[in-house]
Amino acid sequence: MIIVSKIWEEFQMLRFLIAAVTGMLATFAIADPVEDFYRNKTIRIVVGMNPPDQHDNDARALSRYMGKYLPGNPSLIVQNMPGAGSLKAVQFLATVGERDGSMIGIAQRGMMMMPLLGYTDAKFDPTKFSWIGTRAGETSIAAMWHQSATRSFEDATRRETITPSTGGGADSITLPAIYNETLGTKFKVITGYSGGGDMNLALERGEADGRVGWSVGAMRGTKEDWFRDKKLNIILQHGLRPNPVLPGVPLAQNLAKNEADRQLLELFAARQEIGFPVFGPPGIPADRVKALRAAYQKTMQDPAYVNEVKLMNVELDPLTGEEMQALVDKIYSYSPEVVSRAREILAKAGAIPK
Repeated sequence: MIIVSKIWEEFQMLRFLIAAVTGMLATFAIADPVEDFYRNKTIRIVVGMNPPDQHDNDARALSRYMGKYLPGNPSLIVQNMPGAGSLKAVQFLATVGERDGSMIGIAQRGMMMMPLLGYTDAKFDPTKFSWIGTRAGETSIAAMWHQSATRSFEDATRRETITPSTGGGADSITLPAIYNETLGTKFKVITGYSGGGDMNLALERGEADGRVGWSVGAMRGTKEDWFRDKKLNIILQHGLRPNPVLPGVPLAQNLAKNEADRQLLELFAARQEIGFPVFGPPGIPADRVKALRAAYQKTMQDPAYVNEVKLMNVELDPLTGEEMQALVDKIYSYSPEVVSRAREILAKAGAIPK
């Protein structure tokens, strides 16, 4: 009996050890390395523009909701880094930004074409970014202040029309140059403005006739009263398709005089689909990119976030990170002839170095 009892005790001890080891293995099996990384972390959203600006609005709305959909529930904070139409922020993210998933950015979509167009200061490859998503594609507009003598597209082809710009590769400098060459407009761009708010003041002070390369979402998100009270005459729209809130406003590529001009305008229309891009530096671990993309898409469906977007009067038609990657790849696959012509036009206008 003593021997049987001892064997039984040893058997019970063995069962206990097996259970303990099995439990430890199960714990290791269900451990989530992404959750472990993000727990107690703070994610920085680097924004390439100063407030008041729709890029800043988007970042702050995102910071209020996205953390709860990430494993580990990190907090998100906004860091404004304006300069050269968002180039400073994009360059920072591409070169020295943290590549561990703790830093993402929002910038002007025009930055993503700067390397393609030969801008020597754009030392990054947008096809290598960790694309997370965009709230919606965008329609760019040429919007004239109600006191300007330029009140129609035809007026813009007959008289010099002054427009402000942040400079760099922003839409506010590239699109006027493209329109001047393909559509015969006479936009004169004045650079050096710090952001959207500064450019809006230029209209109110009479320094400029209007804004070109302003997106519908940014306009309505920051100056809905101007749109509602008809303080703006919108004379041109530019996107892959007409925007339903702009009935009767001509679409840029429909005004092209030949196929070469139309293709060039379509290249820049494709860029509009990038919208208000959310992206991370190259090299973020794949499992964290997957988590960031999933959290972004869940944020886009969050009822409180959806309501906040409605209050901002901007569109909500999100693209996934995978769709954004495909779009950027498409832009970088346009024919050398179209790209070369775009470079020549922008270099002539001083939008990129010659």
